[in-house]
Amino acid sequence: MYDNIAVHQKVMTKSTFNMTMGAITPPTIDDRFENMLISPERVLKMLGRGKVGVVSFEQSEQGHARRRLLHVEKVAIENKRLQEKTEASYIESVNHYLHEILLGELTEQLRYTGELVQHVLNLPENVGELLDALSVKACSVSKLEPIAATMPWLYEELIAVVNTPRFRRKDSRGRIIVVESLRSALSFLGIENLRTLIPSLIIKRAMPQITDPYPLIKQKLTSYVTGVAITAKRLATLTDLNKNQAYTLAMLSNLGRCVVTRLYFKLFDKIQLHLLQECQKDKEQKRYEALLRVAPSANHLIALQQEFADAISADIMEWMRLTRLSVAEPMRACADNIPSQSKTLSKVLHQARAYTQIRMLHQLKLVEMKEVKPLLTEQNYPAGALEKLKEIDIFTLLLVKNEENH
Repeated sequence: MYDNIAVHQKVMTKSTFNMTMGAITPPTIDDRFENMLISPERVLKMLGRGKVGVVSFEQSEQGHARRRLLHVEKVAIENKRLQEKTEASYIESVNHYLHEILLGELTEQLRYTGELVQHVLNLPENVGELLDALSVKACSVSKLEPIAATMPWLYEELIAVVNTPRFRRKDSRGRIIVVESLRSALSFLGIENLRTLIPSLIIKRAMPQITDPYPLIKQKLTSYVTGVAITAKRLATLTDLNKNQAYTLAMLSNLGRCVVTRLYFKLFDKIQLHLLQECQKDKEQKRYEALLRVAPSANHLIALQQEFADAISADIMEWMRLTRLSVAEPMRACADNIPSQSKTLSKVLHQARAYTQIRMLHQLKLVEMKEVKPLLTEQNYPAGALEKLKEIDIFTLLLVKNEENH
């Protein structure tokens, strides 16, 4: 599924051509969004915008000085330019070779879903059991506790949340009650809050941590995941679908992005180090220096996301063997690009993704409303849905202090 030659060629072609900077044709909304997740400055370049206050070379004193150069100096500059172009071409060939190896290793690892969940995302084997238990109407603290108790990281996260000022309680003497036990934390938070919080904490644990030289990936991806989930939950209530299933589907739909991102940066460092060691052994100084100048590629990462992320998410949900939480089938439909019928979870996921992407781009002024109106119309949102979505903060989880007030 992940290792055929056609897929390899498709990914390598996408990574080379799909992110042209400053192109005459405006970049698509999808291309803008994928680049914005990595670095908003990339989108500005794609749109041909410079930073405010930056004077173009042609307008600067350097530009005027260059026009006055003697013929000999012009020749010297041109020779230097050609040399740099040749060096850049060589570096690009080394970069291409590194990424060919990376793609081969990545596609091999994608075949083993259980390994991805447990050793790439660091999630436990029984994570599906926890999500299943949360999804039933008869969910209770007594049913959740023994499952959650097998996950020390989840205990730490829940304890941290329940002891924040938002949930803090005081005894009869006004002293703050410090919650230390898992059962107390689950009880204080309440089932409805846990249905919102636990899927979010699962994604938080799965999130990529080290993404240099693109440090904003985690921040942007976290905002996107939360936005899609909250939007999906609200849309589900307007179409008589299960809001918690829609919310959880939207959260888990980004596990594939987390896998691809984590694997990409891990494999890049591993392969680059291996190739550098080979160069030292074989005394290939030129190739060694070229490898040092090769950095993780946003284009390759985006191409890998577009090709694999949704399929991986679907694989993971199927691997979880969920019996009560019906999210695997709509995720697979999304991954296979099957046209979505109205009032289905897969349609809600498409709608939530489109809305969140547009809203994030609009916040950064990377898209104009005239560009997105056709896309919003195409999604066929429920009547009044867009107006209602405008009124809420989709990037912040809504948790309440007492379950009764939910």
